[in-house]
Amino acid sequence: MTLNIGFIGTGGFTTHHLNILKKRDDVKIVAFLGTSQEKADRFAEQYADATGYTVLEDMLENETLDAAYLCVPPMAHGAYELKLIEAGIPFLVEKPLGVDMETVKSIEEALNKKKVITSVGYHFRYQDIVEKWKGMQDEAQTGLVIAKWMGGLPGAPWWKNQAQSGGQFNEQTTHLVDMIRYLYGEVATVYAQESSRILAKENADVTVAEAGSFTLTMKSGVVVQVANTCLLPDGVGEVEITAYTDQGIEKWTPSSLSLDRVQEKVEIKVKDNPYEKETDAFLHAIKTGDESKILSSYQDGVKSFEIAVLAWQSLEEKRAIHV
Repeated sequence: MTLNIGFIGTGGFTTHHLNILKKRDDVKIVAFLGTSQEKADRFAEQYADATGYTVLEDMLENETLDAAYLCVPPMAHGAYELKLIEAGIPFLVEKPLGVDMETVKSIEEALNKKKVITSVGYHFRYQDIVEKWKGMQDEAQTGLVIAKWMGGLPGAPWWKNQAQSGGQFNEQTTHLVDMIRYLYGEVATVYAQESSRILAKENADVTVAEAGSFTLTMKSGVVVQVANTCLLPDGVGEVEITAYTDQGIEKWTPSSLSLDRVQEKVEIKVKDNPYEKETDAFLHAIKTGDESKILSSYQDGVKSFEIAVLAWQSLEEKRAIHV
């Protein structure tokens, strides 16, 4: 069974997913939607059966799509998802889901009314080491988790604009928040603090905070401290989650899981490509109707996005916000 795939968006993540799909013989890339015909055609000309579009309605009318990939900036979400749902077309959407709860909730409500297969690009869930780590949760009692996303300021103009990206916590650190939900259950309260005293002085176009600290209290009782910064120079960074348990220390990075216990110290390297597993799960669901391999549906992704919304509320009201 060959699936006809369309892409909405012509940025780096479209290329990333295309590189995964190129390896498969069960898909055909048939359409690209861009903000300009030039952008759409530049991608389409690489595939014999593909056409470039600038209007989604035209793409849906002219193509028979089995699925779509949504790879657009945070502020561009909303109308695309709603039109795909109306057409009954399954979609994989990259995180974050948006920049405002009203838009995201409208999509969730549409999905609750009309069943459409969805997947959200929280790819870390698909890592073999994360699967192993999740399976170990009954072995130890976790008291404290410290998560970090430390890096520099990305070059995309929309990223540095708070209204368009939602800031670093929404755009990047959401991966860590989602992982924490996946491992430790749902969040009970959110308390946020951010600083904007350096980057904004250097560049008036920067309206996102350069540093933030977020305390999440989980319903399970686990206390989580999440920190992020986009102040670092290019080439310097740190992304990790460290759990402190009654059995020792468990530390995850995008490439490994380390266990520091009294009797042993172990480092387990990532062996597989989580994007490929994410793709397998999504396409399998379309072919068979079996969604059990999809680890983050749209409805589940909404819960991770909501933590960013509550962090914004906490910053505004200067208090802890109950979920």
